[in-house]
Amino acid sequence: MRKRQKILRIVSGLALAAGMLLFRGQEACASVMPYDTYSYDWWTEDVLQPHAYLYTESYAGNRFGSEMKTPQDMFFRDGFLYIADTGNNRILILTEAGEYVDEISEGLSGPQGVFVTKEHRVYVADSGNGRVVEYDEDKDVVREIGRPETDLIDASQNYVPTKVVVDDAGRIYVIAYGINMGLVEFNEAGEFQGFMGATQVTVSPFEYMWKTYFSTDAQKQRMETIIPTEYSNIFVDQSDFVYATISNLSDEDHLNGADAVRRLNPTGTDVLRRLGNYSIIGDLYSASDEAMWSSFTDIAATDYGCYFILDNAGGKVFCYDYDGNSLFIFGGMGSRNGLLRNPTSLVLNDDQSRLYILDAQLGSILGFDITEYGANLLGAMKAHYTGNTEQSDRLWREVLRENANSEVAYIGMGKISMREGDYQQAMDYFKLGNSRKYYTKAFEFYRKELMQTSFAKYMGVAIFLIAAVLLVSAGKKIKRWVGEVKCRNI
Repeated sequence: MRKRQKILRIVSGLALAAGMLLFRGQEACASVMPYDTYSYDWWTEDVLQPHAYLYTESYAGNRFGSEMKTPQDMFFRDGFLYIADTGNNRILILTEAGEYVDEISEGLSGPQGVFVTKEHRVYVADSGNGRVVEYDEDKDVVREIGRPETDLIDASQNYVPTKVVVDDAGRIYVIAYGINMGLVEFNEAGEFQGFMGATQVTVSPFEYMWKTYFSTDAQKQRMETIIPTEYSNIFVDQSDFVYATISNLSDEDHLNGADAVRRLNPTGTDVLRRLGNYSIIGDLYSASDEAMWSSFTDIAATDYGCYFILDNAGGKVFCYDYDGNSLFIFGGMGSRNGLLRNPTSLVLNDDQSRLYILDAQLGSILGFDITEYGANLLGAMKAHYTGNTEQSDRLWREVLRENANSEVAYIGMGKISMREGDYQQAMDYFKLGNSRKYYTKAFEFYRKELMQTSFAKYMGVAIFLIAAVLLVSAGKKIKRWVGEVKCRNI
């Protein structure tokens, strides 16, 4: 029976591979896209896959009243785009089709961050004025939140807020230029509460010993400049966890797999899951590559655990699942339509069917629409997250039909099998998906199940064998004793 199941699985795999060969593309324009879509496999090799998002159009020009100048941030809420048009000292409000609706400009100076609550309260990081401004739904000023009152910030240091988010509890988190102690946290009343999620400085044992015992005073002074890195952008998800990106990592940090993304709970603890086969740092360049490391400049997360990260260095978008597995990567730098020059912000609409990227150099917003493959991939993720096993299974099979090399699809199928209690099949899928961690987990369940179902049977056989050995041994002893008795009576 098991042999027959194994043969069926092999035949199914061949059928899926054949389906991949017959795949002709998702849309006619996909073949002329100026970028590739790919992901990394177990061996850290980049593997091409069908496009998940296709460039469709750009929003720019005088349709906004005047051209945007070095825009730095963007936010999407209920069908509207809010853009921090930094060079024009305003917050632009557009429809998701890119049509001008309104703007906020009075008193603003170089705003670099914008956030909108569910109640349509607009928060602006007014960088030039060193404050955060809150507006109501009528665009009237509600309050200003200025420099935090603390001795931890040097009095001579300028306070320049660059990004702001607000969670459902009303807590306000701000990134401020030059502050490396973490996010500046204010309570609902706008009172300074402290710093949250400070990045950790790591020093190797060699560096510690050199600084302590061998370095000169001048060398010690230079080593004191090793300070925590600053966050580049933040995003608050539906569970009030704050995603934060770090863009100024060194080459050594990248090679050592330093954290370029964090997911901070309200206490500031990083709870981002990292169950993938490699660090979440963007492109996996080696020290010998003649290319720049990825530099994460923005992040957006879905309500089912997937998150999209914008790379300012390569003009790419990296999408990861809840466990930190790479789903797809696309984009690039250049002058062709669909390529970027200086991307600064990324947002998704409500159902992730459209992705927007803000480019400071182009002064425009680029729109990318999801493909059927991308919809199946993200749909399978969402279905599994919400517990819809039947839909998840169907969508994963569609993904494999179009991309037989999708390791995340095999991992997804393995999770379904494990949820249904078929641990041996789950192990097969996890092996195809090169997921050691989930394979180990499925193996533990399989071993436990095997012990529970087979323990009584095997113990019965063992007891029978032991009893038989004892009976044979006892019979031989009795026979020998009887023989000895007969010999004495003769």
